[in-house]
Amino acid sequence: MSENERKSMIRVRGGFSERNRIIHFGDVIQTTEFEYFSRVALCNCMYDFMSNIFEVVCSPSYSLYPEYPSSFEAAFCKDMIRNVFHEHDECSQPDSYSWNSIYTSVRDVITDAPYNEVLDIIEYICNYLAPRSGAGTIYQKFNDLFEQECIGYRFISKRIVPITDNSEVKEIEQACHTPFEGARTQLQKALGFLSDRENPDYKNSIKESISAVESVCETIVGSDNGATLGKAVKHLEEHGLKIHSSLREGISKLYGYACDQGGVRHGEGEVESTVTFEEAKLMMVTCSAIVNYLVSEYGKHGAENA
Repeated sequence: MSENERKSMIRVRGGFSERNRIIHFGDVIQTTEFEYFSRVALCNCMYDFMSNIFEVVCSPSYSLYPEYPSSFEAAFCKDMIRNVFHEHDECSQPDSYSWNSIYTSVRDVITDAPYNEVLDIIEYICNYLAPRSGAGTIYQKFNDLFEQECIGYRFISKRIVPITDNSEVKEIEQACHTPFEGARTQLQKALGFLSDRENPDYKNSIKESISAVESVCETIVGSDNGATLGKAVKHLEEHGLKIHSSLREGISKLYGYACDQGGVRHGEGEVESTVTFEEAKLMMVTCSAIVNYLVSEYGKHGAENA
């Protein structure tokens, strides 16, 4: 096997490989492709969930099914065979059904199936088992895992819904390749803080996202004296960028937001950060879109005035 054909065999969170890899946005928020290690994590979470129910909830000592501990297991297995896998169900005895055999099939789906089928089966099983086991926290467990693995979906009201889409991905990918070096570097830092699956830093992700907008504005107006975003935006029109006043005001207010929200621009320890993944992702997408807009407008109208 050549070096190029060799597949990754391990992943150590926060280890050398993860710290030094080249980050692409597809690796940051997973939407239509789930990487192998994330699929394994989903399998392990599902196994823990199912084993807890069928080895604890369905034990003879559990009051929910004290007389027929296998009846719930059999009902679940029959339902999965008939309504999910759509296979022939020819078992006649309840004791013939085994949750372990069903889990093996579930594991195969989560490991190899397209992303939509992975989410289908996770949602179906969680909704089937959680009400019967008192394990409503399974939704939060999967949400925590989705966040940990940077998977762009969440359980909301017992349904898995997307929290990002392809247009957002494209905005960030385009911005991360902007010819403006300062903005490009800061957006890549923002991605690094957002995608660190061991110790994500949403506060600094927002800081770097907004700094990327500031950097583009400073580059366009020629500010090399540390002018703030608000000051730089006011001079964009002088350099050929005719931006509507309301939009210009909205861009300049990003600096005020960064100063006030969750200690984003404050020194460490001064303000406890309360920034969430969703908020950091929103600012990443928003700032990327602004960077792309400013660079495009500058290319059309401003470069000739530089």
